[in-house]
Amino acid sequence: MKILSSCILFFVLVVTCVNAGFAANTPSRYPKSKSGIIKYEVYGATIAGTEVLYYDDWGRREAKYITTTMELGGLSVTRNTLVLLEENGQWINNVDLNARTGIRMRNPRYKESIGQSRREREKNEENKNIDAGGRKVEIERVIGKPCVVWETQYTGIKTCTWNGIILKKISGSGFSRKTTVATEIDERVSIPEGKFTIPPDIEMKTVDISTFHGN
Repeated sequence: MKILSSCILFFVLVVTCVNAGFAANTPSRYPKSKSGIIKYEVYGATIAGTEVLYYDDWGRREAKYITTTMELGGLSVTRNTLVLLEENGQWINNVDLNARTGIRMRNPRYKESIGQSRREREKNEENKNIDAGGRKVEIERVIGKPCVVWETQYTGIKTCTWNGIILKKISGSGFSRKTTVATEIDERVSIPEGKFTIPPDIEMKTVDISTFHGN
């Protein structure tokens, strides 16, 4: 049993190293901004909170810490969440920092960007927005950054994107309407390694989402 466990662990380590090396050679997610810390405000009729986004190595590593409180029916629920992207976005980790549990899965859209240049990926994203009923409505400045504003007529979602980074997003309607907007950005900074590390006491589970699509 120990030998089998050691072999499995070795195989996992080899695959991880190969994937990491491969991802390092793929185009970066944020080619115009090497590193940064962005603070957001979250608000709506029933929700309030903050988000802090850390990204490094041109977006190949990214971590978002989200704290929100929802007020509904006299009840107040506070959530603390970590969304960690690894290997240039190939892996997504969703961590519930309150429950100390998390889910790790492959990004289903990762393969679409392999081998593509920045312009090709931007064009593909634009085509996807159009296919989803989206349209460019204006250029808006958020914390001094010029953002391209996309609005999806079917869902009512409105996003303001700067160099591939969403600085403002409005979704939902009525009591479910939520706005997330950047309030502060600090670029070209050194990010502590701990920000990209899942706490050791978190119980992580890897999920193969391809099984949900019959692949």
